[in-house]
Amino acid sequence: MSLSQQFLILSGELCSHLYVKNYNKEKINSLIDELNAKPYKAELFVGKQDAAALVTSLYVNIKPVDEFLAAKTSHLINNIVTKQNLQFTGEYLGNVIAWHVDCIKKCSDIILPDILHNLQCILHVNPQCGQKFIIDLIGKDGLLIKKMNSDKCSQSHQNAMQIYLIVLKCIINLLKIDDNKKSEQADISLELKEDITQLIINFLMKGFIKSHDESIYCKVIISALRILSNIYFNDQKVDFPMPEIMGLCRHFILYGIISQDKRPEKIMPAQQSIAAVPVKPNAKGGKKQKIRKQRNNAIESLKKEIPVSDRSLMRDVGNFENNSAYKPASQNFLETQKTRNCWALTSDSDMSDVENGREAKLIALRSRVRQSAANLFLVVFKIKEKKDIFGYWWALLPDSPDANNWLGEEKSKKTLAYCAVTDPIASSRASALSVILTLLAGSKMYLSQAETCKKTNASFTPFSVSVGYIVTCMHKILVGILECERSHSVIIVALKCCAALVQSTPYHKMQEGLIVELVRSTRKFLIHRDVTLQVGALITIGCVISIDPKVDEVLKALEKDTAIDKGENNKGDKENVPLNDECDDFEEGYSDDEMFTAVGSTEHDEKDEKLNTEVHFKSWILDICFKNMGWIFKDNEVTRCKPSAIPIILESLQVLSAIAFHHLQDLLNSHVTLLADILSEMLQHEHQDVVLQTARLISVIGDAIQRLDQQNQSLPLNQCLYMWEKLITPLSMVLQNHENVPAKAVVCDCIANIGEKSFKELPDICFVTDCGENILRALAEPTAVVRTKAAWALGNLSDALVLNMDEPEIEDIDDDLLLRLLEVSVQCANDNDKVKMSATRGLGNLLRLIKNENLQRNTQLKSLCEKAIEKLLECAIKVTNMKVRWNACYALGNAMKNGDLFTCFNGWQSKVFPSLCTLTKDCKNLKVRINAAVALRAPALRAQYGDHYASIWRGVMAAMENAANVDDFTEYKHKDNLIEQLCVTLAHLCCLLKPSDLTDILDPLVFHFDCAKGLYIQLYNKLPPENTSCLKILQAAKYVTMDFAPENETQMQSLGMLQDIFIWEV
Repeated sequence: MSLSQQFLILSGELCSHLYVKNYNKEKINSLIDELNAKPYKAELFVGKQDAAALVTSLYVNIKPVDEFLAAKTSHLINNIVTKQNLQFTGEYLGNVIAWHVDCIKKCSDIILPDILHNLQCILHVNPQCGQKFIIDLIGKDGLLIKKMNSDKCSQSHQNAMQIYLIVLKCIINLLKIDDNKKSEQADISLELKEDITQLIINFLMKGFIKSHDESIYCKVIISALRILSNIYFNDQKVDFPMPEIMGLCRHFILYGIISQDKRPEKIMPAQQSIAAVPVKPNAKGGKKQKIRKQRNNAIESLKKEIPVSDRSLMRDVGNFENNSAYKPASQNFLETQKTRNCWALTSDSDMSDVENGREAKLIALRSRVRQSAANLFLVVFKIKEKKDIFGYWWALLPDSPDANNWLGEEKSKKTLAYCAVTDPIASSRASALSVILTLLAGSKMYLSQAETCKKTNASFTPFSVSVGYIVTCMHKILVGILECERSHSVIIVALKCCAALVQSTPYHKMQEGLIVELVRSTRKFLIHRDVTLQVGALITIGCVISIDPKVDEVLKALEKDTAIDKGENNKGDKENVPLNDECDDFEEGYSDDEMFTAVGSTEHDEKDEKLNTEVHFKSWILDICFKNMGWIFKDNEVTRCKPSAIPIILESLQVLSAIAFHHLQDLLNSHVTLLADILSEMLQHEHQDVVLQTARLISVIGDAIQRLDQQNQSLPLNQCLYMWEKLITPLSMVLQNHENVPAKAVVCDCIANIGEKSFKELPDICFVTDCGENILRALAEPTAVVRTKAAWALGNLSDALVLNMDEPEIEDIDDDLLLRLLEVSVQCANDNDKVKMSATRGLGNLLRLIKNENLQRNTQLKSLCEKAIEKLLECAIKVTNMKVRWNACYALGNAMKNGDLFTCFNGWQSKVFPSLCTLTKDCKNLKVRINAAVALRAPALRAQYGDHYASIWRGVMAAMENAANVDDFTEYKHKDNLIEQLCVTLAHLCCLLKPSDLTDILDPLVFHFDCAKGLYIQLYNKLPPENTSCLKILQAAKYVTMDFAPENETQMQSLGMLQDIFIWEV
C-alpha cells in the first residue's frame, strides 16, 4: 500500500473519531502517533484536500488543555503544513496559528518547547500569516515577550535556553527577517521595535551561566544579535543605547577567544574625540587643475561586502575625502567571500564535512557568534555618524605606546585587532578585519589629529598622541597579518584595511618607518599568482603613492633593494613562523622577485662594478606595472611577456596614473617616450576597459605635464612632443569606436590636456588638424558626456591656437577645418549648458583667429562669423546658466581683440556694446558683470568703438555707481573685483579719448563724479604700484594731465573733472 493510501485511510479514521462528541483519546493518540511516524520530509504523499480536512478536524476538536495530545497534534500539523509543499490560504493558516497561540496560553512548561517549535516552523514557512498575531505574540504584553521575561524561564531551568531560542526565532519570523531574499518588512510600530530591541538588550546584558548545552546558548546569542541587526538596519529611526550595544558587540566578538566577565559591560565614549573640520585653503594664482571624478567601482563593491540584505552598510566607505586620493580601477577588487549574516539554526546542515563531532560544531557556533557580533558592529557603523563612532575607538583598537609589543597589554586583548590576529577561524578573522575596515575608511578628518613625531611629557599623553598610537599600532598589526596570515580571504580584507589606513593617516606628523614597513609587507603580493591578492596589493601601493601631503618616505619605500638588502630580508623572513596554517601551498604562489632588486652583486670593488647591470627604472613598481601589461625591462633590453589578467592590467594602469599625478618628475621624468610607446599599444587593446583606463592615464599625464610647466619644472620638450605625436593616431581610433562611449569622453580630456606649449612646438600643422578632426568627430556624438568633454577640448585647443597665433613659424590653421570648427561651435552653443560653457569659449577663440585673408578665401566664413557673434550675444543675455553667460561675455571680449572683425563686418557693434553695458550695470550675478566690464575694454583703438564710445562711457560710469551700492551678501566677495575691473575699463577708455569726446562725456562725469573719484582713491590705496590695474590707471592719469589739450570751455570742464578723478593726494 502506498504512503498516500496509508495516509488517506489513517486520516479518514482519525477524522471520523474526532467528530464524535466524547472521542476515545487513546485511539486518537494512537492514530496521531501512526500519522506522525510517516516520512513527511523524505517524500510528498499528502493531497491538499485531505490535508485541509485533517488539519481542520484537529484544530477544531483537539483542546489545548489536553496538552500531551495537543503537543502531538501540533507536531502533526507542522509536518503536514511545512513539509509537504502544500499551499494554504492565509486565512486557513491563521486558524492554525490561532490554535497554537491558544495552546501557548494554557500549556505547561514541559510541552511549551514543542508547541513553540512547531509554531516557529509554521511561521518560518508562512511569515505573512503571522502578521495579525504580532500584538498577541510580541506586543508589550505579548505571550512570547512574557516567556522571555518569565521568572520560570530562569537560567537554571532545563528548558530555559531552548525556550529562549525558539521565542527569538519566532520573533525573527514575525518580523519577516529573511537575509536570503528581499522581502517586505513587517509593518510594526516604532514603539514596538524599540520595545523588542530593549528587551533583547536587557536579556543579553544580564549575562548567563552557560547551560550544559553550550550550542543552544550560542544559537540564542546568534538569533538575538540577528534581530538587533535587522531592526536597526531596516529602520534607522529606532533609538538604541550606544554604550550597551557597543559593549555587547565587543563582548560577543571576543566570545570563545578570551576569558571574560559573565556580564557584558557598557562602553562609554571618550570625551575628547571631536575633530575640527579642516579648512581647505583656496589656491591663488593660476588656474586650478581640475581633477576629474571617476565612479569608484571598488568602493561600490566594498558596500556589497557587508552581509546585510540591501548591502549598503558603510556610509563613509566611499568618502576618502581628498581629491588626490587613490581611486581603485578594478570593479571587483572588494568582491571577496562575504561574512554570513545568519545561519539555519534548525539544523547543522550548513556545516562542512570536517566539522564532525560535538566539539567541532561548538567551535563553528562560537565563530558564528563572533561573526554575528561583527555584523551588528557594521550595522551600527552604518546608521551612526563617524563622529559618534570615533568616541569608541579607544575601546575597539589598541593604543599601546609600544606598538611592537601591543599584544602584551591586557587592554589590547579586548580589541578588534586581537580578534583579527588570534581568532582560530579564518572567516571570523575576516569579519573582525571588516569591522576595522569600516572604522578606518573615511576617517581622514579624525585621524588628521594623530601625531607621534613630537616628544611628549611622560606624565601626560595628549589626545593627538593617543590617536597617533592607535595609528601606529594598526600599521604594525596589519603588517604582522600580511607577514603571517595564510588565508587568502583574510589577506584580502587586510589589504583593504591597509589601503583605508594609508588614505587616512597624516604621515607628515608620524614617525618615519611606517610606510617602508607596510610597503615591504604588501609588495610580495604583487607577484602572487592569485589575481585578487595582486589587485589588492596594487591598490594599497596606489594609496601609498597618492599620500598627500607628500613625504620623502614614499619614494624611499618604492626604491629597489640592493642585493645586500635582499639577503637580509630573506634571512628575516625565515625567522617568521606562520601563526596559521590553512593554506600550506601559500609560498608556491610567489613568482620570481628579482624586479625588487637593483644590483646583482654584493661586492663593490672595481672588478665587480663592471658586472653590475644598469637599472632601467628607479622604482620596482614601474617594473611590476609594465610586466603586468606585457613588457619586461632587464639589462637595458625590452622583452615581451604574456600580460596579466584584465583586473591586474586595469589596476596597474591606475597605479601609473597615481605615479603620474603625484610623482611624474621623480619616477617618470626620463621615461615618457617609453611610456608613449607602451600606451600607444594599450590604446589598441581588445578589451575596452583597458582602452578606457589607458586613455585616463594619458589624460592624467597631460595634466601633470602642464602642472609641471606652471611650476617651471618642465619635462624635456622633445619627450612631450614625441608622446603626443605617438598617441594622437591611436587616440583618434578610439574616437571612431562606436561602442566605447566613456573612452571617447576621456580621449577628449587627453586632447584638452595637450597644452599650448606642445602645440607650439609640434613640427607641422597636421597634428593640430588631427586634434581638430577628433574634436569634430566627438562633438557629433549622441552621448552628452562625450560632447561635453569634446567641447572642453575644443576650448583648450583653440586657447592654444590663440596663444601661438603670433608665432611666425606656426602655420595658420586650414580654412576648411576653421570653417567646420566654427560651424560646429555655433551648433554646440544650442546644446545643454555644460556644452555651451565650453562652446562659447571656443567661439571666442575661433573668432579671434579669423583674418581678412581667411574671409577672402572662403566666402562662407563671413556669414558664419556673424552667426557666431549673434550666438555669443544670445548666450550672454538670454541663457539662465550664469557660467554660460560669463563665458560668453569673456568670449565676446576675446573676439573683439581681433581688429579684422571691426574692418570686415558691420552692424554687430550696435548690438554687442549696448548689451555688454546693460550686463555690466544690471546683471544680478557679479561675475557676469565683471566679464562684461572686461570685454568692454577689449577694442584696442578708438576707431573700433566708433559712435558707441560716449554711450559706453556713460554705461561704465553708471555701472560703477551701481557696483558701489551692491548690498547682496551672496555676491559681496566679487564686489571689489567688479569695482577694480570697471575702474580699469574706464581708464582704458580714457586713454583713447579724442578732444571731441570730452563734450559727449560731460553729463555722466558730472552725475557720477563723486562716486568715481571715491572708487579710484579706494582702489589706488589698495593696489600695489606694480599691479597691472594700477599701471593702467596711472597711464590714464598721465594721458589726461600731460598728453591732452582741450579746445573749448566745455572740453576744459570735462578734462578738469577727469584730472580731478585720476589725480589724488597720496
